[in-house]
Amino acid sequence: MSGWPRYPPCASGTCTDVVCCAHGHKLRWPELLGNHGAAAKATIEKENPEVTAEILTQGRVGPPNFCCNRVFVIVDTHGNVTNIPTIG
Repeated sequence: MSGWPRYPPCASGTCTDVVCCAHGHKLRWPELLGNHGAAAKATIEKENPEVTAEILTQGRVGPPNFCCNRVFVIVDTHGNVTNIPTIG
């Protein structure tokens, strides 16, 4: 597959892990911990154009399905990233 469609809808093909999903693009963003969520979203979507980054506040649960074209950006009450954003 040459690329994933934009999320939504969820797309994963036969992939069940982030390495399979990456298609040579970045798949994790540990350097974004502590950054503002909106800036993190922009960075993620720039560095991997096959994903859509979704901002979620701590405690809010996203859909449990695994998607190669989605990254959850978890932020605290100040809007700062608290978990390493990763494809899935």
